[in-house]
Order: sequence, then structure tokens, then C-alpha cells
Amino acid sequence: MTGYDFDKTIYDGNCFVDFYFYCLVRRFYIIFLLPYQAVVGLLYVVRLIDRKLCKQLFHVYLFFIGGKVKLITQFWQTHLSKIKPWYLKQKRDDDVIISATPKFFLQPACDALKIKHLVATQMNMRTGKIDGDNCYGVSKVTMFKETFGANVVLKAFYSDSKSDIPMMQFAEKGYFVFGNVIKEYK
Repeated sequence: MTGYDFDKTIYDGNCFVDFYFYCLVRRFYIIFLLPYQAVVGLLYVVRLIDRKLCKQLFHVYLFFIGGKVKLITQFWQTHLSKIKPWYLKQKRDDDVIISATPKFFLQPACDALKIKHLVATQMNMRTGKIDGDNCYGVSKVTMFKETFGANVVLKAFYSDSKSDIPMMQFAEKGYFVFGNVIKEYK
């Protein structure tokens, strides 16, 4: 089994940020939430709120969007082309995506790519509220073990972020992804 972070690792960019802008164009009225979201971002930057709360508060826009399932489907129809070619060349049946991006959002992409295993943040699609931990940093290891068991061997883990060093240390090998350049973590 090989593990991959999603955003900026196998997907060229941050898919949930791309989706936010996709929604902004198609549901323009959510622009009125921008001042609120800016304050949320500022509170996070000055460390008055943590990453999980910031994520929940920022994504309150989901509450105001109708037809989310259809919108997500349409988004992935136009954005799956951002999956990096190097990943598609080495993709295997037992790959697992381990991502902080919400599971409800990544599941259609994984289904389209025929990726059977997904460990991701459990966010309520209607409200943006996170159930449990944000799948980030050390929590990725915990959530992986809860899903697959503590004895499952992860042969390798690929990520663009230092926050995923715990996953790289858990795996037999770790790799940093910089665009399309892959370097082993030692």
C-alpha cells in the first residue's frame, strides 16, 4: 500500500480552494461572506483560533450553496485534468489518499480515478462542521491506523508538505513532491 497526500502532491494546486473559486463564480452571492472569511483568516494568522476551527468557520459558505452534489460533480469533470501525470503513471490498486481535504469532496475524484482507499477530514457537506479531527499532521497517522489497523504496512508516502513528516516516518519510505520533482525524505 502506498499513501499520497492530495493537494499539491497528486493534484496541481489546492482542490478545495479551487472549488471555493468555482462556487464564487457560479454562486456569486457568497462573495458577501468575504469580510467574515477575512476576519476568520486573520484570527487564524494571529493564532487566536486553530486550524480546525478556521476551516469550519471559513467553509460556512457551504451552508448557502444549493445543489452541492451536482456542483461538486461538475467541478471534478473539469478539474480531474489537474491530476499530475507522474501519479497516473505509477498509480496502483492499493493506493490510499490521506488528506485534510473533506472526504465528501474528495470521494467523487477518488471514484473517478478508481482509488479505493480514502482517509480524509469528515466535514459536514451542509454546514462545514468537522466531525472529529482535521486529517492533518500527526492526526493523519492516527486516522490511517484507525482505518486500516496499526499493523498495516505503508510502503511509501508522498507529500508536498513538512506537516506530513509524521506520515513519512510512519511509512517505510517518504517522498517530498515539488511540482513534478520527487525527492526522498531521509
